[in-house]
Amino acid sequence: MQKIPVTRDGKRGSEVIIIDSSSVVKIDKIRDREIIIHTKDQHYYLDFSFDNLEEWLFEDGFRLLDSANIVNMNHVADYDPKKGIVYLGASDSKHPKTASAARIHKEHIENVTQLLRTADPSYADHNPLHHDELFARIISETRNDQFLRSYATIRAMNERKRAEEKIAHMAYHDSLTHLPNRLYFDDRLKACLDEASRHGGRLAILFFDLDRFKVINDTLGHHIGDQLLVGLAHRLQSYVNNHDVAARFGGDEFMVLLSGNAHMREAAQFAETIKLLLKEPFLIEDHELFVTASIGISLYPDDGTDAETLLKNADNAMYRSKEKGGNSYHYYHPDMNKRSLHKLNLEIHLRKALERGEFRLLYQPLVDLKNGTIRGMESLVRWQHPEWGMISPAEFIPLAEETGLIVPMGNWILKQACLQNKAWLEQGYNPLCVSVNISAIQFHQPQFVSVIEETLQESGLDPGLLCLEITEGVAMNSGPHVMETMDKLKSLGVRISIDDFGTGYSSLSYLKRFRVHTLKIDQSFIRDVTSDEDNAAIVTALIAMSRQLKITSLAEGVETREQLEFLLAQGCDEIQGYVFSKPVSAQEFEEMIRQNKQLFLTK
Repeated sequence: MQKIPVTRDGKRGSEVIIIDSSSVVKIDKIRDREIIIHTKDQHYYLDFSFDNLEEWLFEDGFRLLDSANIVNMNHVADYDPKKGIVYLGASDSKHPKTASAARIHKEHIENVTQLLRTADPSYADHNPLHHDELFARIISETRNDQFLRSYATIRAMNERKRAEEKIAHMAYHDSLTHLPNRLYFDDRLKACLDEASRHGGRLAILFFDLDRFKVINDTLGHHIGDQLLVGLAHRLQSYVNNHDVAARFGGDEFMVLLSGNAHMREAAQFAETIKLLLKEPFLIEDHELFVTASIGISLYPDDGTDAETLLKNADNAMYRSKEKGGNSYHYYHPDMNKRSLHKLNLEIHLRKALERGEFRLLYQPLVDLKNGTIRGMESLVRWQHPEWGMISPAEFIPLAEETGLIVPMGNWILKQACLQNKAWLEQGYNPLCVSVNISAIQFHQPQFVSVIEETLQESGLDPGLLCLEITEGVAMNSGPHVMETMDKLKSLGVRISIDDFGTGYSSLSYLKRFRVHTLKIDQSFIRDVTSDEDNAAIVTALIAMSRQLKITSLAEGVETREQLEFLLAQGCDEIQGYVFSKPVSAQEFEEMIRQNKQLFLTK
């Protein structure tokens, strides 16, 4: 609402009074630079340019009726087209305010009314297409410059309003799915919390993301992933009523706010609804995609009384669902905060561990089953924290991958392993091949091959004495980037080992295409190979397949003589595991190769 400066007598130097535009019913131009401001009961003088007045007050409802009349449309009570009179205020009062009949132009008023009604969504006549056609016709037929300026002002203000509405929509909605975004969700949540606080209501927040969505992006491309998110958004909107909010937080993360006194029961029902709407596959470009979701739930006031706490707790509950394998929902529990705090502290210390030299490399021997001698070694990273002691790789490796720290850590491991292997060669020991685990994130770095090449040059290690262990999931990806990277690695002369084979989506054609050197049989198959017929059959088949493809078979996690005897009988090429040695320090490993430690074999 505009504030209008006026005087009582129109004389220069008179006291200036400020009035609200809402109290003004019409404005008359008496003569040049003498403008009368009419309220219901008074009139004032304004020393202001009449030409700019309508645009200035347009949003407050003022419209130019003729060359000297501006009327506040909010105060129009009636219009008599025969007399050409606009009644302002109550038309049935004894002395209603009117716009001067001598200056009213019937056609102009009707044009203004139509333009306003067709542009305003609150009117039944709202029709943007008809508004554009009407404006074009009116402009072509009008010869009065003052009226043309009035129509142009209406048009300009409506376009600005449309643009502002579009900008506001963009600010509060996700550009891909058109769902509300986090900003909108936060505002709505705070408003609902205020309402619930005043009236003792309850709320529920559901935080969920899609399980293994990254696999879809990595294998089929981000454009397929984007289409899946759009499809999910459409399904989600159909389940959300007008009082609740479903929003996209970014990536594959979504939030749902259940208001209307929502209890645990309603939250559980909606969580089941999310699982239900994901039950049907998404059909995208000849792909039939099945996805599941990990869902976390927090409740007001049980799990928090402010927006930030409720969101954080729903997020913690979602990660509990993910830890449990996904495709489930969990309610928040206070114990989850302890795990989150531990994870946060772990991440903080992990970021400093590399620069502080807290990582250690251990080496586990790879044993040739033809003669029982050490053929090579796998380098394994350990974190020796100065306060917490030895931290399990199972705890910090997933966190390093999640935060991206796996890249500098992996590059450090690669360099140290190559330098150590080169040092043993220079001391006169027999050539051994050192294996280094490569994470999927490392592998997909644009400069990955360059890092391998630079490390080999810096260390001076022969490429044939470096083996890169790549997980089955990375190697079996059919993307052109994977093919190109594998070809470049082959041209460098490094060896390639497929790790954890048999646990994912295996493809024999890719094994043949890549010509990998070693196939590592996952320890989950070896663990029960002597007691589980299915595991025994799988291991036997993998060893036979490797032999046919002329690929070295290596069984990992061999712990007992019974497992060893089984692998020998099936013709396995190599093993690693506690049956020969646990992972040891560089000094201990050097002692092994100095003494030429061997595995006692019976065939």
